Amino acid sequence: MASDASPIAGVSRRDFLKFCGWVAAMIGAGTGATPEVAAAIERLAKRPQVVWSSFQICTGCAVQLLECRTPPVAQLILQQISVEYQDNVMAAAGKQAEAQREKIVNSGDFYWVAEGSIATKDPGMMTIAGKPSTDIALEIYSKAKAVIATGSCSSYGNVQASRPNPSGAMGLSDYLKQQGALSASKPVVNMPRCPGQAEDLVAALVYILVYGKAPELDAVGRPKIFYGTLIHDHCERRGHFDAGEFVETFGDEASAKEWCWYKVGCKGPQTFAPCPINRWNGHLSWCVNNGPCIGCAEPGFWDNFTPFTSRSTTVAPGIGGVSAQTVGEVLGVAAAVGIGAHLIGSAATGRLSHPPEPEPVDRGPNKAL
Repeated sequence: MASDASPIAGVSRRDFLKFCGWVAAMIGAGTGATPEVAAAIERLAKRPQVVWSSFQICTGCAVQLLECRTPPVAQLILQQISVEYQDNVMAAAGKQAEAQREKIVNSGDFYWVAEGSIATKDPGMMTIAGKPSTDIALEIYSKAKAVIATGSCSSYGNVQASRPNPSGAMGLSDYLKQQGALSASKPVVNMPRCPGQAEDLVAALVYILVYGKAPELDAVGRPKIFYGTLIHDHCERRGHFDAGEFVETFGDEASAKEWCWYKVGCKGPQTFAPCPINRWNGHLSWCVNNGPCIGCAEPGFWDNFTPFTSRSTTVAPGIGGVSAQTVGEVLGVAAAVGIGAHLIGSAATGRLSHPPEPEPVDRGPNKAL
């Protein structure tokens, strides 16, 4: 390839390589791996085939993908992926659409993105062209080159799986495991959050193309390179948490000052996700800008974290064992916020006891997670 050439039409080689460096850093390869990432993205630009299945969903993950805006190259790359089947937005319908799906799936030369939960208690509650999601999942998984579950519904079931769970909703990996179909050599890469985030999906695809395998996953199937730290650790309101400065009620003066949401239910200290790093809407905003985190990247959050406005009893504000009230009294507002922010990346990082990495659990189709 000529040095000034780019595989993406309308994008300069310089901008292309800049984006490749960003992706390399995001997947933990370091900027030194930019050439390998560039080669992988060039393969993406050659239109690898993607089958996108939509099961029990609100379609938010697909909409997020379509609204991917930054970096600008990401959107163009997404447009270069050959989405051969997406039952909500493809031009074909009915028998023509299903014939296309069957053709691509039988070829075995495709990547599968699953959106939405699997209905297991009554398979007839989720069907596409008369086929239940249970059968579709087993068929496509067995033939896909790699599998990504985008969003919390396909990862863990989301609200559909909350009590009493009438459809027996399950995340894709849990269902495959239940059926004895999940292979250790082809794990389902869970990319939870509600909705799933488009650049996360791009980065996961690039990782698979660079390394030829799925990234290392935690006990609940999330890539550690993206979901290895707590939301709390990178939250811009963390300094207020350490200083004991909290919103007491929605709409109070502390809300206007953008103090910490902890007392009105923020689950950031209990949730592993990259939300404050890789935001939405062109990386301009995320949930905590407007309200507390509800922990949507965690399995069973609808059952385990509700009511969402209730304060957690497992997290205690403060620095190094010193209460937040004392910190605030001694240091004062501005100093406490500044020191709190500084200490996030310093030797005092361990001052807040982190919840342990989640343990694998045996989740039946109608059990609370």
